[in-house]
Amino acid sequence: MRAAQFLTLLLLTPLALAEEPASQPLNAPASPEQMLSTLQSARPGGLVQTAFADVSDLPVVAFDKSVSQNSVQFLLSDKPEYFRTGDGIAMQEDVQPGVVRLYLYHVPEPSGAKKTISAVIENRGNQPMTLRFLSYASPKPGGDYHKIAREALLATLNRAPAPPEFAVRQLAPGGRAVIDPQIDSAVVTKDILVHALHEFEIDQPARVTVFQRDPAADSLKVIDALPKLPRILEGWHPSGAGRGLFATSDIECSNARENPIDTANGPAVFLVADGKTDPWIEGRDSLDPSSPIQNKGNYGVMYHVRLHYKSSDGRGLAVLMSGHRPDNQWCKYTAAVVKINDGVHPGGVIALPTTERRFENLPQAVVMQVYPPAAAGETGTMEFTYSPPGACCLPTPILLIPVGAK
Repeated sequence: MRAAQFLTLLLLTPLALAEEPASQPLNAPASPEQMLSTLQSARPGGLVQTAFADVSDLPVVAFDKSVSQNSVQFLLSDKPEYFRTGDGIAMQEDVQPGVVRLYLYHVPEPSGAKKTISAVIENRGNQPMTLRFLSYASPKPGGDYHKIAREALLATLNRAPAPPEFAVRQLAPGGRAVIDPQIDSAVVTKDILVHALHEFEIDQPARVTVFQRDPAADSLKVIDALPKLPRILEGWHPSGAGRGLFATSDIECSNARENPIDTANGPAVFLVADGKTDPWIEGRDSLDPSSPIQNKGNYGVMYHVRLHYKSSDGRGLAVLMSGHRPDNQWCKYTAAVVKINDGVHPGGVIALPTTERRFENLPQAVVMQVYPPAAAGETGTMEFTYSPPGACCLPTPILLIPVGAK
């Protein structure tokens, strides 16, 4: 099956819309010989010029997919992405005792007024509730959306802790608390992105509310008076990936060891988060339960990938991430993060790219890892955790390119 058979959905983000249109990358594809020579010395996070202007002719790696047993309650607040009509509640969901992942991605109203975007949790149980952060990602709000989205993923994959002053808190029954005091104290205005990606654990039923307010208002009180916003604001085009509570937060992807990728078959592409072969996750929107809700982009979902390969021709395997499409005039750049196992180079949490802010569409790509040839009669294994990067168009095809002498 070929990648050209897949219809991909263009996901426009504020940053993508703000870019100057450009139909092609600045540089032409490298020759296959030049690409392979570069990959011999390429390191994770490094930019390379590939021989590909598109991936439509590359075979797609077959794999099995399942919802991870480690999935947690997943809250997404990204619709409406912009508070275009003013203050209001963008998401409000009830969650049960256990682990909760919160993905918040919003831009304030375009009037230029000073605003605060925040989230509050309320103890809905009849016993005191302990709120304990497991990981904390709260980049400083700003106008460089790629930078902010990448910082959030770096903190998440590194399991960054919350500041000790609010890492663990107690709430009385019926009590409320601001989830992230840092964003609650931030004052933002037009085109400034507020993004947070947290995991926390609670031991009582709770309600989580995400909203925009006047900076002078009290977050714990104002949510009782704010209007509950529809997903699509009247008089405006839809914006954002979705909102609500989702049961799927983590996905396992693997191929069978007895049917590994073979370097002798040449380059291939691994593809997730395209909305077709890998459908968008579905959830519940309590503010508007009349119709199903999807996370169009699977933003905030963690893909845990384990792929086996063999080297019938004695070659190793370079793994690269590429941008959406070279002929897309609005989506020029991508910035991502992966956590990957050791190969020729040490693994770990890798910013893609490492030294530059972002990478261009094909033919440019960024190296995730290079794996050595598998021993004769044996298989090698690549393992990585990937989450669709915010502020980027999807999918981000992952190229598997054999390297070394046959």
